[in-house]
Amino acid sequence: MRKFIIIFLVSICIFNSDFVFAKEQTDTTIWEFSKDDFVEHILKGDETFFQKQNREKVETELEKILDIKLVPTDLKTCLEVAIEQNYAIKAKTAEVKENLWYKRYGYARIVPDSTYNYQSKWLQGTYLVGGIVPASVNEDTIQSYFDFIWNVFDQGKVFFYISQRRSLHKAAIAQKEFTKDEIILNTTLTYYDLLNKKAELDVYSTNLIDRTAQYKLTQARYQAGVGTRFDIYRAEAELAKAKQDYVTAFNTIRTSQAKLANYTGIDVTIPLYPKETKIEPKELIQEKPETLIEWAKISRQDLIAEKKRIDAAKAERSSQYMDFVPNITFEYQNAWFGTKRRGLFPSNTFTLSLTAPLGQNSGFGTFTKIKAHTAHVQAMKHNWTQMLRNIETNIITSYQASESAKERIEATKQEVYASEKSLENSIVLMNAGLATFIDVIQAQNLKVNAQIRLIQNITDFNKSQAQILFDSGVISKDNVLNGMEHNP
Repeated sequence: MRKFIIIFLVSICIFNSDFVFAKEQTDTTIWEFSKDDFVEHILKGDETFFQKQNREKVETELEKILDIKLVPTDLKTCLEVAIEQNYAIKAKTAEVKENLWYKRYGYARIVPDSTYNYQSKWLQGTYLVGGIVPASVNEDTIQSYFDFIWNVFDQGKVFFYISQRRSLHKAAIAQKEFTKDEIILNTTLTYYDLLNKKAELDVYSTNLIDRTAQYKLTQARYQAGVGTRFDIYRAEAELAKAKQDYVTAFNTIRTSQAKLANYTGIDVTIPLYPKETKIEPKELIQEKPETLIEWAKISRQDLIAEKKRIDAAKAERSSQYMDFVPNITFEYQNAWFGTKRRGLFPSNTFTLSLTAPLGQNSGFGTFTKIKAHTAHVQAMKHNWTQMLRNIETNIITSYQASESAKERIEATKQEVYASEKSLENSIVLMNAGLATFIDVIQAQNLKVNAQIRLIQNITDFNKSQAQILFDSGVISKDNVLNGMEHNP
């Protein structure tokens, strides 16, 4: 009995000393076993001195392993930089300017064409005047004239062209705003993913410390005669797996950093890193799907852009009817003709031309083009309807994902608490001889998985809230940071 008590006390001392030793050596523990430490820290960011010190050492190790220098940032900064620097937004801005100039070109088509011609010839020798009378000539001839030609509104097509380009210009503006909304969404989602990876890294760091302490404990118990080689091998396998998870977490962080840098428009090699020391559920909008769908109908910029493109297609179709409109052309020419020796003599010419066409290919070509344009407009209308239906589906999907994640958060809080208590009790019972080392390993797995699930569920909730804002057409930097405060 005395021997068993001694072994029991030695085992506890070895485990506690090994655990503290691991913490002092690697010093990467962020969350302790207790429920209050983990849940309070992950939701409120409350850090003890040791947690803050350990977090800083994890970041130092991250910089060392990946050979990078972390650049601390927050969501607000990322969104501001993305809106200013993202190249997709810059491309859409250039397209807006392009369509603006095409619209102005439509107005410019109303202005008459004008040309100036000047010609000077030196004639020397005998020439036939009128092709009959020979004459000796030695003159420098000069021709100088201005031509003004006005095809009156190009059979009216110019007005439909202006209407078409105005609609396309408005469509480009709406498409630019939609691209901006997409960048805000993608930046937000990627930032949340990176914050998720940061929190997971802390979990895997703690798990590695725990696995190291457990491995040393099995060795001590074996030497004391109360453990088995099987326990040592199993602990060694779990330690190796913990190292793999830890290394994998480092690599996934680097991938997320590159994605975030890409959306913000900065050098993708810059390793952005969230400043936050917590992950908390962030409710941004509370409306029901029916209200969100109504918002989307009036606020989604991609729907607005598609409507404007439909208007442009209608204008293009209407312009085909102008093939039957008379073509009226005015031409004025102011000319000066003569020679250097005898001088220049003025002349003015006014010409009015009227052509009454019957359409292309005697009307048949025009008729078929009108039918083709009509079918194109119908196709665009059907596409718009399908876009709206897809948006409605996405809103319902995002809403349900948000509600589901919210419920899972509360459940995983209890799971984290229970799994941590289970691990603590399994260690006590193993030292008392009432449980095996397998029970400790299983309890450790339950704890790690529960913590990862809690982090993931909070991330899923935050991402689904941002997705709802986007699907409803009301996403903006302020709404992502502060939540939706009023109807659009």
